[in-house]
Amino acid sequence: MEPSPKSSNSRQIGRPYRSKRHPPCDQCRRKKLRCEPGTGRSCQRCEGRSSPCSFNTSHASPLPSIQSLEVQQAHGDSGTTSPAGVDLHSPHTPAGPGSAINYDSSFFNDPEGTFLFPLQPEFHLPERPTPQAIQTLDGLRGVSAQLIGASGESDPWLLRHCKFDANGLLLFHQVHFRNAGGVPRDEKIPVHFLVTTDELYDSAKETTKYHNIASRRDEVNSLVSPECGRRLVLLFMKFVFPTLPIISRSRLGLTYSCHLPTADTLQNIPVHLLAAIYASAQPFTKFDEHLSVLNAYTKPPTDRLWRIVFEIVMEEIHTPHLAVMQAGLLYLHKQPGSQSAVADSPFIWSFVGMLVGLATSLGLQLECRPMGLPSWERRLRRRIWWALYAEDTWRSLLMGRPPYIRHDEWDVTELDDDDFRLDAHSSVDEHLRETACALQFQSFARLSCLANEVQQCLFSLRAAQRLSSNFPESLQTARTLLSKLKEWYSHLPLTLRHDHDKSSLPPNQSNSLHFTYILLEVFIFRSLLRPMVRSAAPPRLFEEPQSSLETMVDDYIAEILSAEDLDPIAIDNNTGNAVLKAAENCAATMLRSVLRMPADASFWFSWSRIGFATVSSFLMLLVVQAPSRDHAVRARGLVDLWRQALVRNSGPMMDLALVRLNGPYWMGLDRNFFLAGHVREAIEDR
Repeated sequence: MEPSPKSSNSRQIGRPYRSKRHPPCDQCRRKKLRCEPGTGRSCQRCEGRSSPCSFNTSHASPLPSIQSLEVQQAHGDSGTTSPAGVDLHSPHTPAGPGSAINYDSSFFNDPEGTFLFPLQPEFHLPERPTPQAIQTLDGLRGVSAQLIGASGESDPWLLRHCKFDANGLLLFHQVHFRNAGGVPRDEKIPVHFLVTTDELYDSAKETTKYHNIASRRDEVNSLVSPECGRRLVLLFMKFVFPTLPIISRSRLGLTYSCHLPTADTLQNIPVHLLAAIYASAQPFTKFDEHLSVLNAYTKPPTDRLWRIVFEIVMEEIHTPHLAVMQAGLLYLHKQPGSQSAVADSPFIWSFVGMLVGLATSLGLQLECRPMGLPSWERRLRRRIWWALYAEDTWRSLLMGRPPYIRHDEWDVTELDDDDFRLDAHSSVDEHLRETACALQFQSFARLSCLANEVQQCLFSLRAAQRLSSNFPESLQTARTLLSKLKEWYSHLPLTLRHDHDKSSLPPNQSNSLHFTYILLEVFIFRSLLRPMVRSAAPPRLFEEPQSSLETMVDDYIAEILSAEDLDPIAIDNNTGNAVLKAAENCAATMLRSVLRMPADASFWFSWSRIGFATVSSFLMLLVVQAPSRDHAVRARGLVDLWRQALVRNSGPMMDLALVRLNGPYWMGLDRNFFLAGHVREAIEDR
């Protein structure tokens, strides 16, 4: 870890990373390190790395990153602008749709990012807004929230400029933006959620609803009485929760002195989650005196409970909350019943993929500890993510499928004791740290990371192709993985080892953990057996005669429309505007393309509507972050013409883009965004 600026040497010849009189080189400025001169024209750090250095070159100051826009909501009259400042026929504008965008050479030949936008004197950062209240995201009634990703149609780097209220909300009509709070930080992206009124998705829910029931909760209560339900929750917490801790005990009102939820608490649990808890606990009713006698004479309603879970999950996935994820994960682990001797159908793996997609929509793949969420919600989100990660990893390995979760698309840190705390007294917290439940799932999560490595290194498509005939490399890879597996076991708590007295543990609590540990060894040694025997020659293939009706077309597309070459864009390299000019050029190309679209009906990919909305967000970002008045006027003109293009081609594919564009203008740009003075003047100039 690099030393922080405060702990660095404070010699006079050094250049602090925030100095204006003696600016540091670009490398040290980005890393916020003191920049010390070297023996030549480079600083000491760049000399040590043998990397290019801008220590003695003149470079423009970068646009500061506005990372503190978390609160303060304002309402006002709408503002409109008219087309101005844009000449799509200028030499700087591409010829038309399908044309290539010709960027200045400095745009590509500047890997260190030295050509940055000049900071205008009239550009002033806003003062830090008032603090944002910590408030639940999952518990909001009548609305649902989904993450706005880094490349989403609503640009998070545009939303960071918004004026959120004290609850982190930017309110529009039925669709709102919620700032997660606490981010961005260093190396963290801005995190925002799109909060939508549930009624907007009523028609979508109808497409996946199975049948109408007066009250599913009444049906669940008729299948399981409240008294039996309380007992089933107790069994769930004893037998299921230690292995799959995806339920919030704090929300159930459970402590170490209170093991049973109240009847009122059960009625407040979402019905699909309640049914999943009941059904998951049914196999353990023999450990309850009352339930064991009851089930001896009456068949438990397990199948019907699981059916209710599935139907509601498929309906509520349009407006999801964490309860949908919890119920879905439990549904994956329902008992196979009479089909126990039959391999899983492709539905199971497809259902896992659906849950992974749902989790990323909820933003579970992002580290939530910095976010402005209640502590119970942060703990629950982290545990659910690790449970889903383990599900994806182990099923991928066991079913021979490529995993859905990419290692470079999530940043949730390892689980620790804080993730298993109860909202109770400190004495309970201390006791909780020593329970095998927390230790077991933490160990299982780390083992799942090893399972993912085994899948990638030995059984992914490319790895298996490469290693199946290469024993030396297979052996080297296997040794590395076995060493990591042995290290994992050496760090396993004594209470979870099979050679330790387990009298204080719940029955069979660590059996699944040891089984998965040995299973990884089996997979590793299985990979070593592949290259030890050469495969036989493949059989000769022949084709059956085909009729003329079955003849396929040899080539679907003979030639793809090639882009025209354009003259280079004239850009002054000394101003550092190469990136901005290229971005404006790209926006103009898209605008001309849409303006030339024929008015007749055409087939569109369904995701095109998101693409058009993405363009709206992109154009709005050009306005809000314009570094000078000229750029702001040009961007404003692009926005005005884009609005005309959307109105002219109005239809289902354009509606979302038009709403995204008109929403901020309807409320007033100055009311919703922190704008520099020159941007405000450009917008108000008629």
